[in-house]
Amino acid sequence: MSETAPRPSPRRYSLAHLVLVLPWIALVIDAFAPIRDNSFLWHIRAGELQATDGVVLQADPFSFTKFGEPWLTQSWLAELLYASGEEASGLGFVPPMMLVTTTVTFVALGLIAYRRSGSVPVTALVLVLSTVLLISFLVPRPVLFSFALFALVILAWDRPSSRWAIPLLFWIWASVHGSFVIGLGYVGLSILMEREWKALPTAILSGLLTLLTAHGLGVLGILIDFSQAGDTLALLTEWRRPEPLSAVFTPFIIGIALIVLGAFRGKITPKHLWLIVPFLALGLSSTRAVPPAWIGIVPLVALSLEGLGADARRRFPAGIAVVFTAFVLVFPFFVAGDADLDDEHFPIAASAVLDEVNTFHDDRTGGYLIWADGPERLVFIDDRAELYRERMAEFVAVRSGEEPWEPVFERDGIEQVLMRADESLLDDLRASGWGEVYADDNYVVLSP
Repeated sequence: MSETAPRPSPRRYSLAHLVLVLPWIALVIDAFAPIRDNSFLWHIRAGELQATDGVVLQADPFSFTKFGEPWLTQSWLAELLYASGEEASGLGFVPPMMLVTTTVTFVALGLIAYRRSGSVPVTALVLVLSTVLLISFLVPRPVLFSFALFALVILAWDRPSSRWAIPLLFWIWASVHGSFVIGLGYVGLSILMEREWKALPTAILSGLLTLLTAHGLGVLGILIDFSQAGDTLALLTEWRRPEPLSAVFTPFIIGIALIVLGAFRGKITPKHLWLIVPFLALGLSSTRAVPPAWIGIVPLVALSLEGLGADARRRFPAGIAVVFTAFVLVFPFFVAGDADLDDEHFPIAASAVLDEVNTFHDDRTGGYLIWADGPERLVFIDDRAELYRERMAEFVAVRSGEEPWEPVFERDGIEQVLMRADESLLDDLRASGWGEVYADDNYVVLSP
């Protein structure tokens, strides 16, 4: 009598497997959150202008303070996407766009972590840390695409058979955001670290293709202008050094600590300093730089923990895992918002009473006005730091009362002010005889 072959045991899943899907909750809620990003709004109008004229922007079309001055928009491809999305469905295109892009980012980061560690628990840890660190940066502005593209570049780099895609990824990256230089740095440093000289043609081709976008060699001018705007960028909160114990920086520090642990385990060796040192310096430079710095060290964080936690004891039947996953995938859509403009953040009601005259306002309001009334209504300022290098510092000084407002108002023909209700400049203007045209809990409009 032949023996009956043993029945294979049903597949069971660990707690780490279940944790892998938890970032989806944050991604959905974030995608449908009220829109508060003023930069994203002016990018829509930039895309609309380019689609209408059939050429990329090469001069400022939005402000009365810099109108017609040379300015290249670095994100022309993303702007065309925004303009087509708004034409098709208004701002309704934002949640699906964000959800697709952030999902690509997190799937790529998960695959990178699993390839380097071979461990589901380590992959889950990397995704949890990535969620905490990245969530506040997942906004609809073009930088969103740079996170996905960087993760995809690393993913393609890790598998030599996929490296043919890297030059194409860099062409797209150079067309949507100037941070492509960080990705080129990662590839170059990886070649030096591994002495993988046969990959040099891929790196060289990638660099050349960044010069073959719609701007051509103008990409270099964009990078030069940005590098010269350091003093202006320092005036913006996101470009200041990160707070040591902030939700953004703490996961990054944990990642560095895990890399140190990996050095004690023999997983991290001196050659890895080629990547560790530059990306640590990048993460320390500014809050805005922490996300790409984190993506750059994710492979080393995962490698540091290679083999750890591979055999979790607690296991769940496939049925429970399926029910849990289905709940996680569906639940956040019931608690998500409506992805409309935040009426407390933007002067939606206040801007409706504005006259067609030169108006003094901040960069947040500038981005909104370009979207709501532009390009017909020209703005005083917005968040294009590379364009308003000297203007930004002057604006901050006038708004805070460190410099008198009269010379600036006279020079620029200011006949109206739209400011947040808590600005001290409003008191000075009222004392000088400016009258209140409109006021609510968030914004005030004054005129002489």
